[in-house]
Amino acid sequence: MFRTADIHEMLPPILAGVLVWEMALLHVATGAYDQAPPEVRRLFILGAPCTVTALSWWELSRLRRHHGLTLRTALRR
Repeated sequence: MFRTADIHEMLPPILAGVLVWEMALLHVATGAYDQAPPEVRRLFILGAPCTVTALSWWELSRLRRHHGLTLRTALRR
């Protein structure tokens, strides 16, 4: 995520999750994939954010387990 880990190691997974959900909301607001059936549209719009969120949670738990990093310690830096 463009060297945001230099600021803090927890910033890339948090930033990735926020940005991907923002893009999903933008797709909903602009009516993206209007020609697709509703089930396919939901899959297209929610597939990537759910996947990125799951990977971000996994990365955050890995940082907490192996390195002892938490969001609370990130805010104290």
